[in-house]
Amino acid sequence: MSLIANLARWEWFKLRRRWMLWVLLVFAILFAQLAVWGGYFSYQNLRTTGGELTVPASLQSQQGRAPRTVACNDLLSGDAARMPSDLDAQVVAGLAAQCRQQAATLPARTERAYLGFTLPGSLRSALSIVQTLMLILLAILTASAVGIDYGAGTLRSVLTQGTGRWTYLAAKLATLLLLTGLGLLVALATVAISSTIATNIAGAPPAAAGSTAATWSDAATAYGKAWLSIVPYIALVTFVTVFARASAAGIAIGLGYYFAEQLIILLFSSLFSWFSQVADFFLVRNITAFTGGGGNAPIAGGLPDETHALLVMAAYTLALGALAFWLFEKRDVAGATGGG
Repeated sequence: MSLIANLARWEWFKLRRRWMLWVLLVFAILFAQLAVWGGYFSYQNLRTTGGELTVPASLQSQQGRAPRTVACNDLLSGDAARMPSDLDAQVVAGLAAQCRQQAATLPARTERAYLGFTLPGSLRSALSIVQTLMLILLAILTASAVGIDYGAGTLRSVLTQGTGRWTYLAAKLATLLLLTGLGLLVALATVAISSTIATNIAGAPPAAAGSTAATWSDAATAYGKAWLSIVPYIALVTFVTVFARASAAGIAIGLGYYFAEQLIILLFSSLFSWFSQVADFFLVRNITAFTGGGGNAPIAGGLPDETHALLVMAAYTLALGALAFWLFEKRDVAGATGGG
């Protein structure tokens, strides 16, 4: 463990000098901010407009106009000056009736929007956004970190100095896992600052409508799940990089698999009803299920339950990790591959 810790410190020394690490962190921070400011502007829009309705082009008096939105507050104000002048009276009456129906749910929608950008709900919202992005970012970072010594031809010299292969690879993976956890914490710290600012700008909270607010415990659980869900994907990219002895292959498979799996599920689930049972054992699908991304389910059958997802993720991690370590231990180390 002492040797792994020393190698991990050396790995951190190498990674922190590379722009890639910091660029990826900036991307994670920027995407995390969407949870705050996207929710804030949605909240302000609900307060200002009372909800909006889309008017299709076919209902507008002027031909060729694109669909547009109208505010319910204008339609229900009774002020003729605020009514859309280019719509027939019958169309306006129909839109106003829809607004009156939506008015019953407006307080709950407004409260949910407020809870989404204020602490601690904003942390959980940010994690749901960043977790998916982190799979892509960590695929790039993992392939780069594991494959850099292959490309530069320095792996052989490192191993000939007495560094064990198992400890060398374990140190790299430990560093990546630690950086993942720290990166998530940094992103959440910026979200907490932005949430405080947005809350002060928004002013007093809306009247309580019975929406369930997230707790700090919920945020901590979401953080743990987001961190844990990235482990099997790191194992996948590590295996591919070690197998191909090239960071480019690790990046290509890491990025390609994420999108290819979803396309395969969409295609085959529409052709074969039984394919949903097969899809329940795909990696990204179970990562999504484990982190609670049920809204992103690509097929009508829904996602597996959390226990199933955790077991599948553990199986992928153990299998891919074991294969990566076995290949790294048994195969000869070639010379430089040119960085690819």
